[in-house]
Amino acid sequence: MIMLNKTIRLFLDSIGRRDEYEFYLDKFRADHSACFALLCPDLESLEAGAEVLAFDLHFLLRLELVPTLLLCGDEAKKMQAALALEPIFEYQSLAAGSVVHFIEQARANEKVPVLMAENMELETALLQLLPEVARRVHFIRAAGGLKSADGELLPYVYTHQECVQALEPLEFDFPALGKKILNERQGMHLSVTSPINLLQEIFTVKGSGTLFRKGSEIKHFSGMDHVDGEKLIGLLEESFGKKLIGHAFLDRVSHVYMEKNYRGAVLLEKHSAGHYLSKFAVGREARGEGLAMELWSEVCRNHKALFWRSHSSNPFNSWYRNQADGYHTVGQWQIFWRGVSASSISTLIEFCSSREEDFNL
Repeated sequence: MIMLNKTIRLFLDSIGRRDEYEFYLDKFRADHSACFALLCPDLESLEAGAEVLAFDLHFLLRLELVPTLLLCGDEAKKMQAALALEPIFEYQSLAAGSVVHFIEQARANEKVPVLMAENMELETALLQLLPEVARRVHFIRAAGGLKSADGELLPYVYTHQECVQALEPLEFDFPALGKKILNERQGMHLSVTSPINLLQEIFTVKGSGTLFRKGSEIKHFSGMDHVDGEKLIGLLEESFGKKLIGHAFLDRVSHVYMEKNYRGAVLLEKHSAGHYLSKFAVGREARGEGLAMELWSEVCRNHKALFWRSHSSNPFNSWYRNQADGYHTVGQWQIFWRGVSASSISTLIEFCSSREEDFNL
């Protein structure tokens, strides 16, 4: 990882948690694509926020991450004019020559490369460039991430689900384009955000926009018989950042919900009050992709009465509180429940507070 001076570190600290941005910096710099990401702005976002965007892109260059702007269609020249006052950009027609060489040259000049494709639709240009030029695409619109028909920001849009979310009226069919790219170019990262929220979208797990996803394949096992124990233990220790004291708790597991590639899992145990959620783990690579919510939705669909505990210092406790009917703090633990009878609450609190720790501190 590159050395971050105090000024850069302070700026990144203002964007998000240090462990998150350091993880993403390492991840991005390990990618050997020609550029860090393709940014596809709309005209309104540039007319309203070209200066903000230029500042953020200059910051990315200082982090040795090279973004490339892609301006397509009838408004490409107008978008170029909106950028004209910012000296950080260097331009080339998409049809003029080697894109990779142009990006390398712009990087050497400490400029942000801008690809012009006035006679090409965005879909055609992206399919031509991905994945050789980049494996990430951020669509930038003045209105930011996509919203539901009720005006609520959607962190994720699942392009391959039968029930597609009802969206706000859109000036461009982003979901259709997202589905096309995810179908034809495997492993792409596609999101929509605003110029002012670009860095938060890039460097935090929560993000600040809308991520397009196909949706995960979640497998359900009754017990541990068909689960790869070694892979599961690796996932748990990666997710919690700690080593397990022992594996005896796995003998009590009655249900396992597992992403097919072991990127996330939920373990349940039977209890008289319902089901105890023993472990909820999502690997670092999968965080911010919506996998946790997919696992949670599948568990809640099949099990109405659930309870669990979490360390009081866990940053996800605010999310747990939103999912629970109630919670209670005992020592280092916050104990949550949903769908359980009122008469069972004292029993489950006693169970959670007296249960031994599974991880080394």
